[in-house]
Amino acid sequence: MIRGGPAPGRPWLPAAVIVLTIPFAAPLGYLIVRNLSGGFFDALAGSDALGPLWRTLALSLAVSAAAALIGSLAAWLVARTDLPGRRAFAVLLVLPLAIPSFIGAFAFIAAFSPGGLIPEITGLPGRSVSGFAGAFAVLTLLTYPFVYLLAAARFRQIPASLEDAARIHGGGPLALVRQVLIPLAGPSVLAGALLVFLYVASDFGAVVLLRYDTITLTVFSNR
Repeated sequence: MIRGGPAPGRPWLPAAVIVLTIPFAAPLGYLIVRNLSGGFFDALAGSDALGPLWRTLALSLAVSAAAALIGSLAAWLVARTDLPGRRAFAVLLVLPLAIPSFIGAFAFIAAFSPGGLIPEITGLPGRSVSGFAGAFAVLTLLTYPFVYLLAAARFRQIPASLEDAARIHGGGPLALVRQVLIPLAGPSVLAGALLVFLYVASDFGAVVLLRYDTITLTVFSNR
């Protein structure tokens, strides 16, 4: 039986959790105390920070939505279909997590900007990849695995009998997604999207290289 509160016979468990948490919370506490008497928070609350703040929210929300769509679709293809080579895809789809955002942004610029690899191969004129569009593309491609991993794990737990029952009752593909997959896997997708939102909101390398002014640059400039 699962009960609330500490496990019987383990009164030391809460104290152990607190001790393990302190090293991770200490840097944040130091930053707060260090900047209470300075102009750091005043700078963030000033009018100069409103623009970067809104740009950060716009980018974070857009990337979270796109990553949720791509990650959940990829998870469904790998976990719930007979996609050829899906075991290889299950590994390859996670690889973007190993790429730092500034490396991804640098590769994106080198590939698509004027004089880059893609224009050289195709003969098409290159174009500037800086700004919102470039940051959106790079960060979406780097962060969708957060959603993919959680959604794939949830899809594998959903019994196939639920999908069969939905088909027997005349449910089409859209009804199957709406009535079975979204209710059961939706929380996992939202959790992954939240991780993406936090990643994008805190990113520094990609947005700087792609010249998209976000709140991280404001924080860095007023540190």
